[in-house]
Amino acid sequence: MYDYLKTRLRRSPVKEDALLRHHQSVDGVRNAQFVSFLQQSGFRKRVLNRHEKTKRIKKLVALAFVWSVVLGFAWIAFESAQALELF
Repeated sequence: MYDYLKTRLRRSPVKEDALLRHHQSVDGVRNAQFVSFLQQSGFRKRVLNRHEKTKRIKKLVALAFVWSVVLGFAWIAFESAQALELF
């Protein structure tokens, strides 16, 4: 509880940046000027948030699964309609 309050009440010189704190208590860049220089120079413009990336991938997989199920049912209905036409 003490560590949680300590991290919440501490003010950082730069607002929550992936270059400053990858793991908040384990490692981090202490020099805010260096981080500011990296940001201005365009270093590492991609999103580093793994949680958001994982959520996006799971959403895409779920959508692909739903579309494959829908297309499968449509194919079965189409084939059944063709089979009924023959008889």
